Amino acid sequence: MAGGAIVLLMIVSAAFIFSSRSQLHATESLKAARVDRLVLEFISDLVDAETAQRGFIITGKEAYLQPYEDALGQLAKDTADLRLRAAEVDEGKAIAPQSVEELIRLGQDRLDLISQNLAAFRSGQVDKLQLVPALDRGKLIMDQIRQKGAAIREIAASVRIARAAAMRDAAFMLTTMISLGVAMIVVLTAGATMVMIRHIRQIDEARRDLIDINQELESRVRERTEAVMRTNDELQRYAYIVSHDLRAPLVNIIGFTAELESATERLTSYVRKVDGDPADPDRKDALVAVDEEIPEALGFIRSSMKRMDSLINEILKLSRAGRRVLEPVPLDMQNLVSECVDSIRQRFAEAGAEVGIEGRLPDVISDRSALQQIFTNLLDNATKYLKDERPGKITVRGRLERASAVFEVEDNGRGIAEADFERIFELFRRAGTQDRPGDGIGLAHTRMLARRLGGDVSVKSDGETGTTFIVTIARDLVLRMGRNET
Repeated sequence: MAGGAIVLLMIVSAAFIFSSRSQLHATESLKAARVDRLVLEFISDLVDAETAQRGFIITGKEAYLQPYEDALGQLAKDTADLRLRAAEVDEGKAIAPQSVEELIRLGQDRLDLISQNLAAFRSGQVDKLQLVPALDRGKLIMDQIRQKGAAIREIAASVRIARAAAMRDAAFMLTTMISLGVAMIVVLTAGATMVMIRHIRQIDEARRDLIDINQELESRVRERTEAVMRTNDELQRYAYIVSHDLRAPLVNIIGFTAELESATERLTSYVRKVDGDPADPDRKDALVAVDEEIPEALGFIRSSMKRMDSLINEILKLSRAGRRVLEPVPLDMQNLVSECVDSIRQRFAEAGAEVGIEGRLPDVISDRSALQQIFTNLLDNATKYLKDERPGKITVRGRLERASAVFEVEDNGRGIAEADFERIFELFRRAGTQDRPGDGIGLAHTRMLARRLGGDVSVKSDGETGTTFIVTIARDLVLRMGRNET
């Protein structure tokens, strides 16, 4: 088998050599044919220009000059191609560059003469009879061009004929090598068949081992998926418990703050009633404390309590959303997104933003409440970060990609830096200038919901001219949930 393989390799190598030679000869023949064609096109362009000249002189109509204008543009291209292709024939040894340049020079002389004749006729300096000698000079130049072109074409034809003969010889040898190769392949195939029978048994044993390994791997993946789901459920329960535990001390703080405010009012009243020297520094400090410092501190405490209460409510909402049982139903996404737009249309009006749906959104089978929350969050977020100096524009579009539905919410707002593409989806994290109200939870909530719907949320932006949020969800959540359960 090894010896036969070596012989076959030698035959293949020889076949490759003859094939390369045949291809080389064919390429050179083609190059010569291209030069032949370019010479004909070069002469044809000049003939078109001369014919247009004659038609214009006879009729005096500018329309007859259109072929002349076309020939001027085409001739420049043909000239460049002719120089290049002539230099390629037989590595530049067949056609002398001087011959090509002489042909091109004659062609330029013919064009210059035509241009002069047209200019003279238009200016009225000569009449039609006076142009006859000039036309005769053009004929003489064209005869020289045809003679020079014929010489170049004859050289190209001789190269093409020689290369064609060499290509036939190489093709004959290639056919011989292929025949020998086929015979050797038959011999090797018989030997390989016996070897393959032996290896098939080994492959079958390996296949059974691979099936066992795959089943074990699937079992591990299933176990880890279940572990991740359990961990997620535990995190949701933990968030719910923590938010409840945080609310108890917050209620106490609110109560004690109210008592402090009441006590502060009584203390302020008392300090103002107490007689004392107005210049006493201690009395001045006490008045500053009850009039300015204590109210300011209580104000900070109240704003912090409101902030904390808002965060706790958002954590509770996030926890409930993660624990809620999804209810997949057929949804008309065009109507659903329109409802989301209508629900916050007042926000768009206040921001001076135009909102539109581009094309027809694809229908899906998914959870209505989750999708309403996703699109409401993204539309509200887009409105929040529009630029004041330009009219706001928000566009929603969608498409199907295999088993997924992809939606985009695009705005022309301030944009997001690339370094913050993932940061904005983290809980309580925000990016850019913090001049808009927010808790840093909305986008984290949106991504969590999208992932529950069998997809994800990503963002793209150049950081200046706007942002596009890309929402991917399962096209049919019932099928996706069924596969996960399996």
